[in-house]
Amino acid sequence: MSEELVQWLAEIRTLKQSLAEAERDRDAAQASATHWRKLYNTEARQRREELKLAQTELTKLQAELEVFKNPPPTNPAQSATFAAELAALRDEEQWRQKLIMVLQERDRALDALRQEQENHRYTRQNLTSVIGDTMEQLTLLRGGKLPQGEPQDADDPAAIALVDVMPPEVRALLEQSAPREPQDRPRPQPE
Repeated sequence: MSEELVQWLAEIRTLKQSLAEAERDRDAAQASATHWRKLYNTEARQRREELKLAQTELTKLQAELEVFKNPPPTNPAQSATFAAELAALRDEEQWRQKLIMVLQERDRALDALRQEQENHRYTRQNLTSVIGDTMEQLTLLRGGKLPQGEPQDADDPAAIALVDVMPPEVRALLEQSAPREPQDRPRPQPE
C-alpha cells in the first residue's frame, strides 16, 4: 500500500504543478487580453475623435462649397449694371477685350493686396521692435537689469540712445512711471 500511496502523492504533485502552470497561463492570457483591450479602446477613442474632426471639416467644406455654388446676392443695381455691360458685348472680340480688362483689374487688385500684406508685415515687425526697445528702456529707467548680452549700465550711451530719440511725450511717460528714489540715498551700482 505504501507504494500506491507514493504513486498517488506523486500524481497529486504532478496535478498541482499542472494546475499552477494552467493558472499562470490563464493569468498571462488575462493580462494580455487586458493590455490588448486597453490598446483597442485607445485606438477606438482616437478614431472616434478623428471621425468627429473629419465630420466637422466636411461640414465646413460643404458650407464653403454652397457659398461658391450659390454666391450671395449682389446689389440689384450692380447686377443690372453688369447685365447691361454684358448685353452690350456683341461679338467675340468685345468679349475678349472685356475679359482682358477684368483680368488686368484682378491682377491690379492682387498686387495691391500683396503690397498691403507686405506693408502690414513690415509695420508689425517695426512695432514689435519698438515695443521691445521701449520695454528695455523702461526696465533700465526703473533701475532693472536686462537679460545677459544686453547693455546693463543705465549710463552707457548705447543703452539710452533710444530714449534720446523718443518723442518727448513717450519720454515723459517713461520718466513718470519710473520709481522715485529719495535724494539722500545713494543709487545702487549695476553688477
